[in-house]
Amino acid sequence: MQRTTVWSWLVGGLLLLAQSVLGVLSAIAVRSGDVVSVPYELGAAFLVAVACVVYAFGLRPSESVVARGPGGVAILLALGAFVLVRAVWWAGPTGFMAGVGAEVTAALGAIVSFVLAVGGAIAIIRVGVIPRPWSWIPLAAIVLGLGLAVVLAAVTVVAPGAGGPVGVLPATIPGVVGIVSMVLAVTTQPSPAGTSTAPSSAAMRHG
Repeated sequence: MQRTTVWSWLVGGLLLLAQSVLGVLSAIAVRSGDVVSVPYELGAAFLVAVACVVYAFGLRPSESVVARGPGGVAILLALGAFVLVRAVWWAGPTGFMAGVGAEVTAALGAIVSFVLAVGGAIAIIRVGVIPRPWSWIPLAAIVLGLGLAVVLAAVTVVAPGAGGPVGVLPATIPGVVGIVSMVLAVTTQPSPAGTSTAPSSAAMRHG
């Protein structure tokens, strides 16, 4: 059978990679107090929102990472919409320009984004359109990103200013996921929903 490119995964991966570049630039700008972080943040959020739509629906129905299931689609769309709304808030007078006063809201927004992202990653695993073990990569990346963010926060509290360039590492995680997505787009094919565990189930029946 001739292998075909999974264009949804390729386009989604490119979007995540571009988002990661803008995210790194935004993180660098934030650390230096440069207002240019605002357009970077808005651009990155827009790319995330578009990527969520591409992954949720797929350019072809079979390429949807959640098989266009209502629950999975809702979570991915909610994630994209929330990230975009949060970026718009950050660009407003109560966001970036508010300084320390915006930190609590920003932290709560990050928590909500994390919860939605975890929900989306779990939906991807459960549906099984992305073959295992690759379907676990989004969840692993989210956990890794959270771990890096926690470590960075701890370092900043213990030794302010010691984070240095390490502070941009969490922003690189979506780019890694994007690269994996692009590789999978040209090396594998979507599995029918709910069949990612089919081989093990068959082995149990015949074992």
